[in-house]
Amino acid sequence: MSVQKRRYLAVAAALAVTAPVALFAASPAFAETSAPVAAQAGTTVQELEKALEEARTAYGEAIRARIEAYDKVEALLDYDKDNPPAVVVAAEEARKAADEAKAALDAAVTRVENARTALAEADEAGKAAAEQEVTDAELALEDARQAHVEADEKAKAAGTALDDARVEVLRTYELAKQAEKTAKEKAEAAEKALADAKKCTDAKALRSRAVGLPEQMVAGDRVPFTFRITNRTEHTVDVQPLTLIVLDTPGADQDDLEVEWKSGDGWVELEPADSPAVVFEDLKPGERAKIKMRLTVDKDTPKSHVHASFAADPVKGSVPCLFGPMKNYGIDVLPAGSTPSPTPSDGASPSPTPTTTATPAPSASATSGAAPQGGTGNLAATGSTVTPVALAAASALVLGAGAVVVSRRRKADARS
Repeated sequence: MSVQKRRYLAVAAALAVTAPVALFAASPAFAETSAPVAAQAGTTVQELEKALEEARTAYGEAIRARIEAYDKVEALLDYDKDNPPAVVVAAEEARKAADEAKAALDAAVTRVENARTALAEADEAGKAAAEQEVTDAELALEDARQAHVEADEKAKAAGTALDDARVEVLRTYELAKQAEKTAKEKAEAAEKALADAKKCTDAKALRSRAVGLPEQMVAGDRVPFTFRITNRTEHTVDVQPLTLIVLDTPGADQDDLEVEWKSGDGWVELEPADSPAVVFEDLKPGERAKIKMRLTVDKDTPKSHVHASFAADPVKGSVPCLFGPMKNYGIDVLPAGSTPSPTPSDGASPSPTPTTTATPAPSASATSGAAPQGGTGNLAATGSTVTPVALAAASALVLGAGAVVVSRRRKADARS
């Protein structure tokens, strides 16, 4: 296992439920940040929105901090034997020097004993030389004894430093886990406070679906599909798409995954935590909105897995404020050159439901009325996963592993 191997968290289990806490990763921090647990008298929606954004940021920071803390644990307790960390090298070298000093001390003791024996047995002619040898041997013994004391002290200090380093990385990891839990609770509380203030509700009838997303894909192949939002509620709504598409195989590099959506200006690449920048206004009951999307996994990627989540989010300030349920998919990525299962894609056929046009966000325009995109393989399996991995370390910590990527609900400006 490489020292530098990045361990990412699995897609949060909250993605499998309706209106989950939305997050994004930032720089590391363990410090707790405040967030309202309930809207107090006089609190505005704007203030709650700010508090929620801060809580999400803190949660993202806590997630990143936990990942970095885990990496340090792995680097010190499960390191590459050919490239050990400096503190380990220092301890090993100090112990080796102490062992060599002990061997030198033993040799010096033996020399003194031999010199004294030789002096006792020496005749008058050899007595002077024997006495000189005893003197030299005793001086050498004192030097060896002092050198051994110093080397032994250095070895103990280096060993203590190594032990302290191990304790510190484990302690830091535990603190990071606690900070993450606290940050998550505060983010959830902030989201609840805002939702209560806006009286936002979950709407199972505001459905999302990835039409044409296969169950299997081949690395290097481009897979087109259509993200479809259908309004089967009794209300006219303003919504925007929420997407999260990541490689959730442990140790996966998110740079190997490319996700794009088609705006009025062409194909636009998405970051893992971003969603298409488009707003669907006045989506009437029975209408649907569509966005063309496509994903590609780097051709050199080994067998892996993609997690994809889709939902309809309310536009900021929209009334009624409705959240659509999260629709989750799992896609097996086969190595380049593989042949996916020949079974057809979902075969979803267009219904007579009318299709809306989209009101673009400031930086992009929407593609609407797109026919469902085809694909190879079975329809992607729904559901999300969390993969546990154990790290054999001195503290017997059980660490979470997998691909860490977090999603943030994007809020458009309120309609004028």
